Amino acid sequence: MTYQRTAGSRLLVLIAALTLSTHSQGADPATCSVNQQSWPLCGTDNGGWSVENGSYCIARSFCGSIPAAASRSTPVDPSASTKTRAVFSYLRSVWGKQVIAGQADLTWKDAIDMAERVRADTGKSPALMGYDFMNYGLTANWVEGRRQTEEAIAFAGKGGLVTFAWHWRDPALLKTPQVNNANFYARESDASKNTNFMIPMANGALDKNSPAYQHINDGIDLIAVELKRLSDAGVTVLWRPLHEASGYKGDGWFWWGRTRTDGAPQAYANILLWRHMFDRLVHKHGLHNLIWVWNGQDPAWYPGDDVVDIVSHDIYDNADNKAYRSQLPTYQQALNTPKKRKPVALSENSYIPDPDKIAADKAWWLWFMVWNDGDGPAGVTSPNNFWTGEYYNTNAHKQKVYNHPNVITLDRLPRF
Repeated sequence: MTYQRTAGSRLLVLIAALTLSTHSQGADPATCSVNQQSWPLCGTDNGGWSVENGSYCIARSFCGSIPAAASRSTPVDPSASTKTRAVFSYLRSVWGKQVIAGQADLTWKDAIDMAERVRADTGKSPALMGYDFMNYGLTANWVEGRRQTEEAIAFAGKGGLVTFAWHWRDPALLKTPQVNNANFYARESDASKNTNFMIPMANGALDKNSPAYQHINDGIDLIAVELKRLSDAGVTVLWRPLHEASGYKGDGWFWWGRTRTDGAPQAYANILLWRHMFDRLVHKHGLHNLIWVWNGQDPAWYPGDDVVDIVSHDIYDNADNKAYRSQLPTYQQALNTPKKRKPVALSENSYIPDPDKIAADKAWWLWFMVWNDGDGPAGVTSPNNFWTGEYYNTNAHKQKVYNHPNVITLDRLPRF
């Protein structure tokens, strides 16, 4: 997500017809079409992207839909903490029956409490709060949003669940005097908001000899410190890094999904980065309080069942117009992405799907996560306010959702 969403901003309803059509086998049986580009099928099927004879190729089994097998009962981290296992078991137990109410914090304005705004309007608190490490690493005195760890620990102390995203700013500027100018966009109309950073690749793998590789590790290590603080406080994190990776039709908005100039598939580069981050956080840093939430939003970008616990999608459906649809097509796309069944979450949204329509359509989002308000006062109806006011969700709809028997609010969570 970006700093603000507006009704006129980029449309994030990545309808299944768009992404599935880019992931299906082309007319030529020896190729696969991904994000409007044709790739040869690999001679050896390794289940994903690969390099053969010096050229990138894609496995036949990865190109097209695959029947989903039974889901796993434990997190993908075999050393996950006892509490993390308990949280994961709980999430699996409610998926398909109830929906967890979530609200994104206003991560760059410390004084605004989004959970309190929800409580003021509904009398109930969200069960899940969304935080972001976006401004960690910045050093200027004016920078806010560097208390997200403390806020998450406090909310978890009330019995709540927490999820973290990471608007990862230009890793090359992290340890330089220019760090406060670091951005995360790959392409914005305002060029001053962009970064040229690109995932380093060589010979079909991450280029470990590149300075960019060390910059990436520096960024991961910076956030590992915060995740360790959360672990030490007994907080399990629904960890959603590299969000919205595929952008629009495979053209990423952020540097971790940007258009490449070296011939490497953007999807493959992103997959390698995801798997590297998983390995570094879990094995090097010993972080076992993470439940891994993938938000690539395109099946061709899926990093593998062994490194993903939950599949998620972000939906800003400007055409919904207060119909509060279940968003079934997108749910089905996400559901059918893994080879093994994974819970599916609505990791960012504007309109909240009607719980009755979710049940009727069997679009059982594990949670919803209303995006935050702008930094203005509460109660103002504005396209910049995703919770407060009634631009997206009417007061009557908010009351219905937060008092619905199928919706889990903070008071209905168990003590883990």
